[in-house]
Amino acid sequence: MRKNHTWTVFKKEVIDIARDKKTLFSNILLPIILMPVLMIVLGSGTRKFTQEMTENITVAFTSESASVEAQEFFKNKIAVHNDNIILKDPVDSSEAAIKNGDVKLVVELDKDFQAKMDRGEPFSIKIFFDNSKSSSGGSVDVLERAIEKFNISTTNERLEALGLDTALLTAAVNEKVNVSEGNPGNMMLSMMLPMLIAMLVAVGGIPAATDLVAGEKERMTLEPLLTTRASRLSILLGKYCTINIFTFVSVLSTLAGFIISYIISPESITMGMGNVGGIQLQPVALLLSLAITILMGMTFSGIQLAISTYARSFKEGQTYLSMLIFVVMIPSYATMMMQASDIKTHMFLVPVLNTISSLKMILGGVIDYSRLYLALLSSVVYVGITLYLSVLMFKKESVLFRS
Repeated sequence: MRKNHTWTVFKKEVIDIARDKKTLFSNILLPIILMPVLMIVLGSGTRKFTQEMTENITVAFTSESASVEAQEFFKNKIAVHNDNIILKDPVDSSEAAIKNGDVKLVVELDKDFQAKMDRGEPFSIKIFFDNSKSSSGGSVDVLERAIEKFNISTTNERLEALGLDTALLTAAVNEKVNVSEGNPGNMMLSMMLPMLIAMLVAVGGIPAATDLVAGEKERMTLEPLLTTRASRLSILLGKYCTINIFTFVSVLSTLAGFIISYIISPESITMGMGNVGGIQLQPVALLLSLAITILMGMTFSGIQLAISTYARSFKEGQTYLSMLIFVVMIPSYATMMMQASDIKTHMFLVPVLNTISSLKMILGGVIDYSRLYLALLSSVVYVGITLYLSVLMFKKESVLFRS
């Protein structure tokens, strides 16, 4: 193997890919444009969905129970506990009013509710809602919490009137003490970003890998390349480096789109669920996580090169390589809800999981350098294994020239 031969093959492959305008657009330019649009639309939709359930809770009485006394009671005793609860005019049909979107909820009080309340007896507040509509079904909880606050305040007033201490109703007072060193403000980011990066790293080099060996077989340009002075190992490493470069350029372009969407709308990357909390990254931990992510990309580049070498044609290689997304999707979705403190030590030894775990760790602010070094060491081993597999495939003529 000679370095100048490897460099020559590498330059040749990079130039070939750069000439393919379609590939450059779909894998580099499109993510930069598409990611901000996607994140902003999703964030806006989620924010609107949340607002529909928690804001402007329009409530109306049924015409049968809509006495002046009942409406005054609702305004002064129930709605007072939440400014988002708005009382509307009475309706004749509860079902029609909710389904037509005139109001989100309809309530009905006992006709003798005032007499029962004066006697200290419970009375009924019936709530009509439509669980098939998120704006109605989600609003029930808001109204129920307001009713619960009314119950508590009324109970306290009755106890005081009897000369009893309201503390009698409280058997225990809970106190919450957060012992975590992590940053809960980054919870949404630590759920999304590691999964996104892992998927991009795993599939970013597929277009290049498919074309570099399986594509050359189909175009019958691989044989002439193998007859040059460059050794097979030099050719292999040149193609391997090209796949790595293409992988990380693709990842960087998508992350650039991610950053652009954050600049345009900070709430977009949290899907409208508040702003991202302050991130305090430790430089050494960040470098280790970056190295682990790069090694994961190198691991998948080796796998992609081996599969492309095994494939008979471009189409066959594309079919095989498209399956790699499932290798990443399963662990990514399985750990999506995990936070930094939930991650176990053995996860830093498992391919893909070690990268996701490392990224979650630094985003969550819970740094354990022993685990990061464990993930780094295991990643180096996996790179060696996959590269060795690629070399074996490239040396076997029964594989390289099968048709």
